[in-house]
Amino acid sequence: MNSLKDLLQRFKSNSILIYCFQIFIVLTGTTLGLLFLGYESLIVPVTLGAIATALTDFDDRLSIRLRNLIYVCILFFGVSSILEFLYPYKLLFILYLSLSSAAFILMGALGQRYATISFGTILLSIYTMFGLGEYSEWYQQPSYFVLGTVWYGLTSIIFYLLKPTQVVQDNLAANFNAIAALLLAKARLFDPDNTDNIEPLLYELSLKNSDVVQSLNTTKASLLTRLKASRANNNTIYWLNLYFLAQDIHEQATSNYLHYENIHKNFSRTDLIFRIQKNVKLHALSCQKLAHDILTHQTYQSNPDTDIAITNLENSINLWIEENPQNLEVKNLLLILRNLKKIQEQFINLSLEQNNYRQNYLPHQENLNLLDDDIHDVPDLWLKLKQHLTPNSALFRHAMRIAFVFAVGYAISLMPFAKNGYWILLTSLFVCQISYFATKSRLKLRTLGTILGVILGIPVLYFVPSIEGQLVLTIISGVYFFYLRSKKYAMATLMATLMVLLIFNLKGAGYAIILPRIVDTLLGCLIAWFAVSFIWPDWNFRNISSTIKKSNQATLDYFDAVVKQYQFGKNNSLDYRQARRTAHNAQIELSSMISSLSTEPNPDQALIHSAFRYLVYSHSQLSYVSALGSHREQVTDAQVLDLMLWCKDTLFAVLLQQQPLAEDKIQAKLQEIKQMSTQENLSQDLLLVLKQISLLLETLPELLNLHSQLLKQEIK
Repeated sequence: MNSLKDLLQRFKSNSILIYCFQIFIVLTGTTLGLLFLGYESLIVPVTLGAIATALTDFDDRLSIRLRNLIYVCILFFGVSSILEFLYPYKLLFILYLSLSSAAFILMGALGQRYATISFGTILLSIYTMFGLGEYSEWYQQPSYFVLGTVWYGLTSIIFYLLKPTQVVQDNLAANFNAIAALLLAKARLFDPDNTDNIEPLLYELSLKNSDVVQSLNTTKASLLTRLKASRANNNTIYWLNLYFLAQDIHEQATSNYLHYENIHKNFSRTDLIFRIQKNVKLHALSCQKLAHDILTHQTYQSNPDTDIAITNLENSINLWIEENPQNLEVKNLLLILRNLKKIQEQFINLSLEQNNYRQNYLPHQENLNLLDDDIHDVPDLWLKLKQHLTPNSALFRHAMRIAFVFAVGYAISLMPFAKNGYWILLTSLFVCQISYFATKSRLKLRTLGTILGVILGIPVLYFVPSIEGQLVLTIISGVYFFYLRSKKYAMATLMATLMVLLIFNLKGAGYAIILPRIVDTLLGCLIAWFAVSFIWPDWNFRNISSTIKKSNQATLDYFDAVVKQYQFGKNNSLDYRQARRTAHNAQIELSSMISSLSTEPNPDQALIHSAFRYLVYSHSQLSYVSALGSHREQVTDAQVLDLMLWCKDTLFAVLLQQQPLAEDKIQAKLQEIKQMSTQENLSQDLLLVLKQISLLLETLPELLNLHSQLLKQEIK
């Protein structure tokens, strides 16, 4: 009995299995359900309508889900009907198809919800072409699509009502798992054998940090939509507090207090860095355990092994200080110890105060408004669209490419050899992504998946001749498609190909579309590749210099917010959280752009090397500021405050205003900091501030040098 209960609990906490079960019900209803009711002719359009709607599904509260369902029904019926009327007029058909698809892509500027609905609508346009000319009345196929939309929408709402917080739990668990991965990557920096590959490890750390920030942004959106419902219950408050906890731990996890080369040089023969590495790994395990407990609704209990490990580390450091009283390098380790203790205090506090986490919440309405990505009025709508009506916008370039591939693809489909030419459009839609890198990777996966799907489909059609058997396989392949589409794209394409072969076999065209399916896939991939390679290619608009400036501005705004709290006292204000998140988001944008350099045709290796090194130093600067933010407390020492303000002004002057760097002044300040750090009875708070300022100043010359190298290599 207990094993059955545990199995049921694991199923309830596994959102992927629940989603697959929902898709199973949807596809069963649109295939076997319609077959047994005697509506076999409706299976294809209703199933395609349900699939297109599933691809528009977006996490939101109940009222918005109902509103979205109405929007999707209207859009699907309207778009499909227009195509029905324009079908006899080929030129008008091409113009409408290409221009409307570009317009729908641009709707993505209004937010992720609109981007998702737009993609599903474009997909439905292609699905409409599957049945053009097969129905006696123009409204039949559009109505069948809407029937599939309503069926999927109802099942989606029912599953949402059964567990409305599932997505929030998943996102929060993903937050802590991403932080765990970040900590494990950071632990590798405390391996005494990793002395020659510090920069690659720091680059990996920056990528892990990007994953954490993107995960936090996703959670923020899912929490916001529930808080806006004005019915925040205890569970919602609990999730919100866990989100704030994830933010705090992320800031502490990204903190950096030293040059890792120095720690290997000074402590590689001691047990200190081994103990630090062990503590970092234990914190990663705590994050993973918390993620598991969030999904399974279990009460989190802090790991006592972490308390023991931190105590042993502290004892080892104190013993080393006694044996080496003149060596000041250990002060860096004291800062790391303090940070590790602070993370552990967060976990202990959570294990003791979880009930209060469900009660102690002060709503910040202005914070919610800041995070709200919805359209509030017509000027707001125009403002969001206006900034993307230029080739400098990646979304605009993507929209124009989609218009091109649809016009060319449909023109080819009119030729005699392209019997099922709309597969060209379907392939192009899925392959042609917003960036060259994403498109290039999809080209191979789409082609591979299609060929494998056809190879598998031929024996399936032969050995499973019955309609019922083929519909069962359609359901299975459809469920696997939705399960794999964000995990293994090639396998997902294989399942989609198999599903379509089986559906079209209902029309007696199973074998007939096998060869055209392969040819059309290759043509669609070729058109998509041409579009991203020659229509405003990304490398002509990357503008790394501008992205660097934006990243520097965001980091320095974050630094400014931190300095203010050292001046006037710690708080977790809206302005501070906004500055922190903006800095990390800007770092993601910089990381994404630099990472894409190696995927461009004929990549410049010297350029790539300089850019990747710049990313490492830029991320290091952000991590030094994060350390200050993590331990921010009001400082009354006028000399230290003046030093912080001087450092901030210097960074603003050389990084943003491009004033020349006075290295003699930098060295003088570093010498001043060194002398101040040797003072007796210096508090840990002041020691931290002095250390972080010295790190910011020490890395500044190389950061500027790398920036100038990038400019010399004519990155615009």
